[in-house]
Amino acid sequence: MNIKRVLKVALYTTNASDIGQMYITLGIISLIAGSINAALIRYQLTYQSLSAVEYYNAVTLHGIFMIFFMVMPISVGFANYLIPRMIGAHDLYWPRINALSFWILVPAVFLTLIAPWFGPINTGWYMYAPLSVETSVNYGLGVNLVEIALMLSGISSTLTGINFLMTIIKLKKVPYFKMSLFTWSFFATAILLVVAMPPLTAGLVFAFLERLWNTPFFDPSLGGSPVLWQHLFWFFGHPEVYILMLPAMGLVGEILPRMVGRPIYGYKALALSSMAIAFLSVLGVWMHHMFTAVDNTIAQMVASATTMAIAVPSGVKVFNWTATLYGGEIRYRAPAILVISFIALFLVGGITGVFFPLVPLDYAFNGTYLVVGHFHYMVFAILVALLAGLIYYFPYFSGKWYHEDIMKSGAILIVAGAFLIATGMTIDGVLGMPRRYAAVPSPIYIPFQQMVDVGAILMGIGVVMTFVDLLYSWIRGKEVNTIDPWNAMAIGLADFYIKPVKLPLSFGKTLDGASEEEPHGVKFPYYSILGIMLSFIPIGFTFIFINLIPIGLVFIAAFMATGIYWAYDQWFKSIPPPMYLDGGSPSISMNNGMVTTPALGRIIMRDARTAVLWFILAEICLFGSFIGGYMFVASPITNPIAYANVPPLRVEYFPLPTIMTAILLSSSIPAHLAYEEFKKGNMKMFKTLGILTAAMGFTFLMGQVYEFTHVIHFTPQQSAFTAFFFATVSLHGFHVIMGLVVWAFVLLRAFKGVTPYGGSVAATYYWHFVDAIWVVVFSTFYLHLFV
Repeated sequence: MNIKRVLKVALYTTNASDIGQMYITLGIISLIAGSINAALIRYQLTYQSLSAVEYYNAVTLHGIFMIFFMVMPISVGFANYLIPRMIGAHDLYWPRINALSFWILVPAVFLTLIAPWFGPINTGWYMYAPLSVETSVNYGLGVNLVEIALMLSGISSTLTGINFLMTIIKLKKVPYFKMSLFTWSFFATAILLVVAMPPLTAGLVFAFLERLWNTPFFDPSLGGSPVLWQHLFWFFGHPEVYILMLPAMGLVGEILPRMVGRPIYGYKALALSSMAIAFLSVLGVWMHHMFTAVDNTIAQMVASATTMAIAVPSGVKVFNWTATLYGGEIRYRAPAILVISFIALFLVGGITGVFFPLVPLDYAFNGTYLVVGHFHYMVFAILVALLAGLIYYFPYFSGKWYHEDIMKSGAILIVAGAFLIATGMTIDGVLGMPRRYAAVPSPIYIPFQQMVDVGAILMGIGVVMTFVDLLYSWIRGKEVNTIDPWNAMAIGLADFYIKPVKLPLSFGKTLDGASEEEPHGVKFPYYSILGIMLSFIPIGFTFIFINLIPIGLVFIAAFMATGIYWAYDQWFKSIPPPMYLDGGSPSISMNNGMVTTPALGRIIMRDARTAVLWFILAEICLFGSFIGGYMFVASPITNPIAYANVPPLRVEYFPLPTIMTAILLSSSIPAHLAYEEFKKGNMKMFKTLGILTAAMGFTFLMGQVYEFTHVIHFTPQQSAFTAFFFATVSLHGFHVIMGLVVWAFVLLRAFKGVTPYGGSVAATYYWHFVDAIWVVVFSTFYLHLFV
């Protein structure tokens, strides 16, 4: 495939297999960037040659690249490449949104790469306030660019999570308990993406506004609390551990039985344990990262108990993986070395983690290298599992064999290096070496830091050997002369439901490898362009906040103009035929208001409703972070000092807010009636009631504009309470605008003569959510019922 063809496929494709390979490529680029920063960290601790800014930039960027832009994209890449083949789907539920999700991530990686040129990023990957919002230390726009990058990553990941949930629920051709373990693991991961990413996005918005607009969300002198950042970050951060770990566990569940020649032991237990991990990780587990910051015995007990409970499903996995080895015959191949090493690393990492749910021990070890060692055991386990997946599926992807001896040598070096690095860090932590230091504070720690250096060299050599051999083998390797490279079908463990017809299953090929991929009717690379240009919105606001208003408005207007033209070209210039899951008949019948396609028996409205409800769950988590954050800083229990010293917020001017609230809540009535008339086929009444709904929503919006410009007498910078008022009410206003956009789109399509089946469901359910969440916002900020 020539370069021109590769670029065309990359820019135009909406094929999950292609996008999966693009995610993996982006992850490998981030792996290189993260490894360079890791090398800088080791260089400084060994030779003391970097400045403080350079060292702490490396510490921050190493974590961000490895966690957000290496492990997550490679895991999503495997999911794109494998899951449709494993469940019998020809693509993801929303192929175009899948392409958009990938391209949103591209500028995020680029902005993170260039961020150090615009100012220090001396925050750590966890970006704790007040350090991350204090511009005297982290001056310039470097931290802001990283915040923008992570917000874009959050949007991409949330869309990806919903897309995979809908794909697995709606498009699978196998029963749930016949699905592959990797599919189960990513099913759980997708739920965590929907729940965990919005709180991080909320925290990043607060930090972004505090840096550029002086809104004191985390300033204790004005009612804020830096502990709030920790709550929001770790509510994302601990589920994030399993967002990273679960796909790796799924890959192990696929590769291990094929390397020992027998089915996995305890399939159902392994499948359900993934869901149990997802459930437990969103309970009180996040707070064990904050035992030294939260002085509340009950909260500490709950976090301690749930943290220990989550070890149970993890232990089930380790037991079942180990039991799978019994009675099997281990094939001494590189993937086998790596998956068995994963089990060992995960087991040791889990053992080193048992100290941290115990509050007294956590007090002693929280600030030491024991945390770093424990975390690296876990991350190295993930890395070797991803490498095992890359090697195992390489013959499918390339149609070539790698060199087994080189790959086994590389695997052994990687694993040996991983154990030396994590063990050296762990011993230093037990001896009391503080983490985050730019110099080794005592000679007692030096031998074990040297152990880390040796491990890093070995791992670096192993990784280079692995990727160089994969690249060489892709070009000059021995041809695979079968469509079942690992002879998995002979033991009844076929790798895919959609079986290959011809190898390679590479870039630009159909799922079965039979032919070159068709361009899916996409005549212009809208999704790559729109994905990249989404970064123009936060970049534009950055320019506005630093008083370069015309430049900022140009960025925002460019994105909006492109989006409007895309909508016109794709949805109004010509009427595209209706899209159905996996193809299907274009003939449509109405049955009790539900739209079905005879060829598939699929219920289109129900599908749209499910998608909207998953999206609403993510929105609830986002609003919950805003409103919960306000309750945290405004409570005398959680923030007593600020509560005592800063006047509480009192929004008591009525009747304008009450009138606007009545109008908005009443708009749900015509919205519901419009939907009912649509199901009856009465399009004239549907359009009339839809216009009434939009008019009432617009009236509410104009009332809020008048309130903000003529009535409110305080500013966002006055206190944390006023900052939360402006941020949360404005967030809701943005959702009203988005609801109006959806209604406008649906109504314009209806006037164009198109029957908007999915659009009517999306508009109605989303509008009900906008109204319902306003009840909570109004009760919190206007009626003061919850604080």
